[in-house]
This record gives sequence, C-alpha cells and structure tokens, in this order.
Amino acid sequence: MVRSLLDSNQTADLLTGEEITSVGRMEALIPKLEASAEGRHLLATRPRLTSREVDYDGLRRLPRGTLGRDYVDHLDRGGLDPDALAVPVTRGASETANFLLERVRQTHDVWHALLGLGTAGHEEVILHAFQWPQLRMPYSALVVGFGALKHLAGEGRWHLLRHALGDAARAGRAAAPLLPILWEQRWERPIAAVRAELGVRPAASWPVFAG
Repeated sequence: MVRSLLDSNQTADLLTGEEITSVGRMEALIPKLEASAEGRHLLATRPRLTSREVDYDGLRRLPRGTLGRDYVDHLDRGGLDPDALAVPVTRGASETANFLLERVRQTHDVWHALLGLGTAGHEEVILHAFQWPQLRMPYSALVVGFGALKHLAGEGRWHLLRHALGDAARAGRAAAPLLPILWEQRWERPIAAVRAELGVRPAASWPVFAG
C-alpha cells in the first residue's frame, strides 16, 4: 500500500492495494446490479474489457466524439494497455465479488473518458473523488486522502485542492450508478448522449474548471 501510494506508476502494487482494501466492498454492490436488467445481464455474461473481447482497432475507426473513440483515444494518449488490468481478483468472498472488482478496474478508463480527465496524478485523484460516492471503495478514500497531499498540495495545486474534489464528489452523487452499465453496447453512441443518459457532468463543466 505504501509503495502504491508513493509511486502511482507501480501498477502491480496499485492493483494489490486496491484488492486488499476494497474487494470486500463488492459484496455490498451486488444488489445494486441485481436491481436493473442491465446490471443482471452484466452479472450473467461477465464481459471484460480486454483485447480478447474488445476490438480496439475497431474503436479507433469510430468517428471522433463517440464513446468508444474517446475511450480508445484516452488509452492511446496515456500509452495505456487495457490488458495490464486483466489481473484476476481472488480475495473476494465470492466469484461475483471478484468479477465486480475486475470490472471496476477495467472500466476505470471509460470513466476517465466520460469525465474528460487525463492520466496525470492530480487527475487520478479527482477521478477517485468522483468514484467515491458511486462505489464507496476504501481504496478511493485512500487515493483522495494521500493523493490530495501529494498531487494537489505537494504540487501547489491549491485551487484544485479547495474546489475540484468537492466538484467531483457532487458530480459523482448526481450521476446514475455507472457500475451496472454495459459500455460495450454504447461504443458507437455520441459521448455527449451517453453523458446525458447517465447524468454525467464532465470535468470541463464543473465550476472549478468552467470558471
């Protein structure tokens, strides 16, 4: 946990820390998925965002402004490999809990695209502030707490420290639950339409950035 919080480039440590702290939270999220037809379908089919199941080259051919294109552009800009997140989760109380944490990991960058946030350290902190009211994962609380000191206060981002975390948390509370969403069925839709459907306000519209 200490290594992952000190160096956000240590992917293996990040994934282990996330699993240790938060796989137990997944059991409480299962009823939220069972409450909707889409969530039940996700639990039944257990799709994964890996190169074995997603045609990433096909996403790159989609028009700009679609969800799939914005998602894959985010990956390409950050030099991110989606398969690096396909590490099996094994510490959960059930296979369903394990799958849900894997799903959280693999859709993390879709949330980045929805919010229009990049991969810089302070943007990761802001993303987790949005994610906290959505999922209440202890790992998000740790990232926000320690990351705010390192990437916001430590880097002199005082305006973001004072305002961005609150804006992100309010946007997370206002949005529909995102974990049950089958993003795979929305790749070709305009990202603006997906945001409108789910009540997601991108970071550019938050007071801290818009003002």
